[in-house]
Amino acid sequence: MDSEVVDPVTSRREDYSNEVPPYLQLVVKVSKFCNLRCRYCYEYPSLGNRDAMTVPQVRRMFAHIAEWLRGRHRSVEFVWHGGEPLLMPHSFFSEVRKAQQEILGSVGIRYSNSVQTNLFRLTDEDICLLREAFDEVGVSVDLVGGNRINTAGRSAQPRILTNIQRLIDAGVHFGCITVLSRATAPHVAAIYRFFEDLDLSFRLLPIYRTGFPGQQATHELAPEEIIKALRVVTDLWLRSDSFIRVEPIHSYVANVVHALSTPHSRPRFYDKKLGEVILIIDTDGSVYSNGDAYDPTLRHGDIFTEPIEQMRKSLPFAKALRQSRQRVRDTCTGCKFHGSCSGFFAAEATPEQRWRNPETDLSLCGVALPMQTYVEERLTSLGLVDSASHRLDPNLLEERALR
Repeated sequence: MDSEVVDPVTSRREDYSNEVPPYLQLVVKVSKFCNLRCRYCYEYPSLGNRDAMTVPQVRRMFAHIAEWLRGRHRSVEFVWHGGEPLLMPHSFFSEVRKAQQEILGSVGIRYSNSVQTNLFRLTDEDICLLREAFDEVGVSVDLVGGNRINTAGRSAQPRILTNIQRLIDAGVHFGCITVLSRATAPHVAAIYRFFEDLDLSFRLLPIYRTGFPGQQATHELAPEEIIKALRVVTDLWLRSDSFIRVEPIHSYVANVVHALSTPHSRPRFYDKKLGEVILIIDTDGSVYSNGDAYDPTLRHGDIFTEPIEQMRKSLPFAKALRQSRQRVRDTCTGCKFHGSCSGFFAAEATPEQRWRNPETDLSLCGVALPMQTYVEERLTSLGLVDSASHRLDPNLLEERALR
């Protein structure tokens, strides 16, 4: 593939040399309807809306995906999201799987299905569905803070914890997401130990979208506060013998290891034109880049009615592409990790994540750069970096692994 890309708005040629990513994640907002009212949820204004995707609409979505990806050697992960997707009729997901095999599988497109659930309701039928219909299950749980409440305003936490144990007892493999907020940040060490004791991988997810003006005023953290919490978790993870995966720590460590490995390591740069990694598909079929949902001026098109290739030639996509590339130029130029850190953090940053230096008003990599610098410092302090070459020493890594 030609690595020289023409910006469809400015006609300026830029070099984004890199391989097309082998995977694509489609976050499908199958319905916004939910049985909880978590205070920080960016879908809060829509949680009572019972509108939902229909099987015919999903079949048309699959047809457009098949048309776009045929022969591109990319696998697709469908993340069924909400709202609460398990409130959909179970027959819906049975029809979805049939349609995937018929439309995607028949032309050789590899796909998988994940679901993100609040686990507030868990029937025996739900357990069977989770086991049979999904390759991965994500559970949203905060453990502390009191922000996950039901429609009556009562804490959902006790029931969710009970249902987590039911999933474990049923042998359903799952991971968890905990929102990193002002309520949970002081307790990240206890949160880490909770998941470590249960041998559950998890993600700490800082608040990154807003449902209405002022919603996150009492919930969101400044970059410095996010870094402080993630450093605590990094230290716990580095000292642990557990094999649980902890995000975003795992991604930061992977980038630093790549940067400190052989100088011949293949550089990697993210560009949505060559290969978008995440697309958000709203309940009405609207398609957005990860950083731009739900901005109507950056809506690519309607996946129920429009070919994806056509959307990617649209003016809104061109605008989103231009803004994404500019964020990478402004934020990542000169960064010692760029090429190991692909620039995705800047390219797909939401408005809430587009921090600026208060002194210079320039774009600021508020969390990824400080965290990757910290990881490098910690690996060096552990004696895993050769002092002469400033590269990871494979012999030291092997010796440490055998201890």
